[in-house]
Amino acid sequence: MQQAFDTIASGYDASFTHSIIGTAQRDIVWSYLEKSLPDKNELDILELNCGTGEDALWFAKKGHTILATDISEKMLKVTREKIESAMLSSQVRTQLLDIRKIENNNFKERFDLVFSDFGGMNCVTPVEMSKMPAALSRLLKPAGRLIMVIMPKYCLWETKYFLLKMDFKKAFRRYSNDGTIAKLDGLELRTFYFAPGVIKKIFMKYFTTIAVKPVGFFIPPSYLESFFSPKTKTFNLLQRLENLITNQGYLTGFSDHYLIDLRVKE
Repeated sequence: MQQAFDTIASGYDASFTHSIIGTAQRDIVWSYLEKSLPDKNELDILELNCGTGEDALWFAKKGHTILATDISEKMLKVTREKIESAMLSSQVRTQLLDIRKIENNNFKERFDLVFSDFGGMNCVTPVEMSKMPAALSRLLKPAGRLIMVIMPKYCLWETKYFLLKMDFKKAFRRYSNDGTIAKLDGLELRTFYFAPGVIKKIFMKYFTTIAVKPVGFFIPPSYLESFFSPKTKTFNLLQRLENLITNQGYLTGFSDHYLIDLRVKE
């Protein structure tokens, strides 16, 4: 897995972070964080699968302290460059971490928030996911939050798009319980998809669900960037429609991603 993410680190911001689709989907997540996290409190945040550090940078600008972790040293290198350029190194630390082995972590501190954005948790198997609640609950302070952005088992955009192309394998690839192979610059990475109800059930012993939100019901998956980037009016309409359904939790299981906000039990 490390090698796969190392290969895409240098081009990830161009292909997703700064794309119109990536920006629009991340804005949904940031809007939720802005409204739901404490206004004036400076939080201690553990970020899992931080990628190129775009979220860590956003949190730091809000005054929070972040430990940004990732399995890819090259992703962490890009993160450090961003943080140093913004002169926020005092607020962000980086650490190499394989979340599949999170239960073996040696963190000495506890956090107000554990955060994972855009499918980082889709890199773990169902068995590994079942170990996450106990491990992550131990990393949180009392009443601490766990917010994850995950890809569900169904995505209307994806199914319809690939059906129109008569690519039945890709149209239903999320449905498999054994995951599907994603290709990252020629390297293979097995990806697993989790319905919102499944995540709630897995985490219910240690966490209470605060909210579940769709991220990308009208806004399409990022592989449709080249189609939508020249169609500004159409994409703006999709964004407006997305804003109208942002509180419709029943759409989470049909979106490209969904955000789930959990609070650790006392």
